[in-house]
Amino acid sequence: MENGVVTAMGALDGPGEDCAGQYLLPGLVDLHTHGCGGRDFDTASSGQLREMEKTYARHGTTTVLATLMTAPKDAMREAARRCGAACGGVVKGIYLEGPFLSPAKRGAHRADCILPPDGAFFDELCALSGGNVRLITVDPCADGALDFIRRAAKVCRVALGHTPADYETAQAGFAAGASQITHLFNAMAPLRHREPGLAGAALAGDCFTELICDGVHLHPAVLKLSFAALGARAMVISDSMAACGLSDGAYTLGGQDVTVCGRRAALTDGTLAGSVTFALEGVRQLIQAGVPAAEALRAATLTPAKAAGLDAVCGVIAPGRAADLLLCDGGFNLQAVWLGGRALL
Repeated sequence: MENGVVTAMGALDGPGEDCAGQYLLPGLVDLHTHGCGGRDFDTASSGQLREMEKTYARHGTTTVLATLMTAPKDAMREAARRCGAACGGVVKGIYLEGPFLSPAKRGAHRADCILPPDGAFFDELCALSGGNVRLITVDPCADGALDFIRRAAKVCRVALGHTPADYETAQAGFAAGASQITHLFNAMAPLRHREPGLAGAALAGDCFTELICDGVHLHPAVLKLSFAALGARAMVISDSMAACGLSDGAYTLGGQDVTVCGRRAALTDGTLAGSVTFALEGVRQLIQAGVPAAEALRAATLTPAKAAGLDAVCGVIAPGRAADLLLCDGGFNLQAVWLGGRALL
């Protein structure tokens, strides 16, 4: 490893570290995460963003997209500016999960700040971010959504989510340029045998698809079934919020009060409000659900890197890729981390 990248692979001539019985993995890639360690991307200062990066890396996640919640316009402008300026390290781009969502499927997003698709505001956020917006979620049912998707898809990847869309509307969204699904089964119509909806379109299609693998959002059987259908299109996301890595208690997400008890984070009305687990826990949950380890690991490394257009940078151990490496024991518990070739643990 030299200058932060892997330069060669092969047998070491001199003495090295004995890692027998352990796994050497590429650093995990989490495209959908709102925060950790008591901070979130919506409000963190420049210094706090750097601390968040260290926290992610120490838990095995070495690449993230800073995921922004639906918020007042000025707050989103400022968050885009701060997070855009932070890009280049662990944070490699911005994910606009809001504000162009369905009020009926808003999940933990603020209803009073949801907007119809607005090309001018999207362009403004992209400019403020320094061109670092890599992904956006859109409700394809909204007025003007398909035209907006066509426009946005020329700038970044577009995901369909937070929507009551039926199968036909989902297909129209894909035809317009969408290529991804936001947290499968959550904040969308349920899968029915005569009304497959967005979930059915995802499972039967060819789009990249996020799954929250925290042991709360999806039943283990659903995880196993989903991976059987999705194969190399499945992606582990944490959807973590500020409480990730901390104890039970009171927190906030997108300006709303959240209570954390165990692995469950919820608004006052009981709505799930993201997760409190890092991506590596999602890998372990998948393996426990019966997904082969190699598939679970691919879903947290190479597949999300491809979905974000970062596979030339990270997601696999190979010459020219980032020297972001994890050493794990047989149970995929973290033993050591190298970020850009430098040991953190």
